[in-house]
Amino acid sequence: MSQIALNLPNPLAARESLFLSTNGEAFTTSRAVAERFGKRHTEVLRGIKKLLADSPDPEFNRRNFASVNYRDSKGEPRPEYHMTHDGFAFLAMRFTGKEAMAWQIAFIQAFNALESELRAKEARYAQALDQIRPALRPIVEGTEQGQNRADIAGPLGKSVHSVTYHRRQARKLGLLMQPHAA
Repeated sequence: MSQIALNLPNPLAARESLFLSTNGEAFTTSRAVAERFGKRHTEVLRGIKKLLADSPDPEFNRRNFASVNYRDSKGEPRPEYHMTHDGFAFLAMRFTGKEAMAWQIAFIQAFNALESELRAKEARYAQALDQIRPALRPIVEGTEQGQNRADIAGPLGKSVHSVTYHRRQARKLGLLMQPHAA
């Protein structure tokens, strides 16, 4: 039995079709998908709209598909969608053929690689924060365990006011929830 040689897409081409949102999440656009899969953008837009209309989960749609506008070469606004990894996968499942499958694999691998890099970057940030503010982690963990400021401050050799300051900083960084109003 002979194997058919697939002309797999260059993984960098799929990677170039991924972007980062302002909150640091990976996404691609309906225009990038149309270009890479050899489809007209209007076809991809129509496919996404049908997919969203047929989907039983509006929350999934909201999290994974964002309708936005871009400016075309004439400067006129045109519609497109931004899609997360899951949104892309949901859409790409509808594409068929060997070439489409090759692009699906390339996109999935590119999303996975970018998301892995983002997780590694976040881990580096966390490690750097531990080095810059060595008292922050035990203060966050002590607070989450319900310890009072004095119980946290004592073993660290810090003042109660220092613990209060570090808790405030941890809240600003999103490491602790805001205190509940009494």
